[in-house]
Formats: sequence, C-alpha cells, structure tokens
Amino acid sequence: MITINDKKVEWKSGETVLQAAQRAGINIPHLCAFEGSPCPQAACRGCMVEVEKMPRLQTSCTLATQDGMVVRTHTPRIQQARRNIVELLLASHPDDCLYCPRNGNCELAKLASDLGIRGRRYSGIKKTHPVDISSPSIVRDSNKCILCGRCVAVCHSIQGVGAIDFTGRGFETRVAPAFYPGLNVSGCIFCGQCLRICPTGALMEK
Repeated sequence: MITINDKKVEWKSGETVLQAAQRAGINIPHLCAFEGSPCPQAACRGCMVEVEKMPRLQTSCTLATQDGMVVRTHTPRIQQARRNIVELLLASHPDDCLYCPRNGNCELAKLASDLGIRGRRYSGIKKTHPVDISSPSIVRDSNKCILCGRCVAVCHSIQGVGAIDFTGRGFETRVAPAFYPGLNVSGCIFCGQCLRICPTGALMEK
C-alpha cells in the first residue's frame, strides 16, 4: 500500500507512481509519458512529485512503487518547479497558439493554463526549422516540438518502424529522420500513431 495525497492506493509489482496514481484517479501532470509507453524517458519533468524521506523531487513516470511510500503531487514546491519547467518550454515556442490547428486541444497550453501562466518571464531564441510538408499525410513542424519523445517511443518500440529519432545537439536537437530529409524519403509508413500522441502541434494531419 502506498499513500498519494492522503489516499491509500494498492500498488502492483513493476508499476510506477504515475501509473498507480492514474489507476486511482489522481491526476499528475505529464507531457512525455503515455499509456502503453514501454520506456518512460522523464524528458518533460512535469510529473515530478515529493516523496517522504527523499530530499529531491522525483519523476513519477520512472519512480517504482514501494510499500509504505508517501507521495505528494501538488505541493507549493512542486507547483513552482512545474511552472518554471513549462515557462522554459514556452520561451522558445512559437507565439501562434491562436492560429495553431491544435488550439483548444494542446496539452502544453492546457498545462500552462492549469498552472496559471499568463505571461512570459523568459525570452529564448526562437527555432527556425523548416516545416516538413513532404509527406502525403503528415505535416511536421519541429519549431513546435518540445522533445517529449512520445513519437520516437511509439515509432520505435510500439510500431517497430524507427522512421524518426532525436537528431542534433543542444538547442539544435530535434526529432527527425536521419540526416534531416523529409518524411517522404524516410521509413515512415504513415500509420498516424505519432499524430495521435503528440501533445502539441508539432505533428499534424495534412
């Protein structure tokens, strides 16, 4: 038995804190983990929680459940950390939310709204990657990508295609086919699973 926000939750072997919380109906914000993900990467850091006897914040998507664990998901410390993380993501994100096809259905925008972010505290260099429209069915805009890794995980580990992966370094890191060609000359089979789980407008139907 573990305790999440004063609620007793039965845990299962091999289950993470995030999975146990979701099963119990407790919401922990996250952008990189998704149902069925075989290998959580803790890329977004949005699912951080406080655990008694652990001085540092822990990523709930990778934290294995242990008997007697006491977890808090929305303390002031966590909320401030989440707010900083989302504000940093927004610092280099395009300011076209009003015209984005994902307007009203964007997980990043919803999380920012839930955290009460109403202005920009950080100013970052804007990405200027060309939009890939070479595919007959998918539009790929790397400027809106938050590098959560969902599309890479589903393409490699679930679909078994491996058409895209992380490429580049530092600020130039992006998700793309090897050597940056268009999706039309990659191994993409246009299954659409990456579109289904992308939390922003980085991957859209044409």
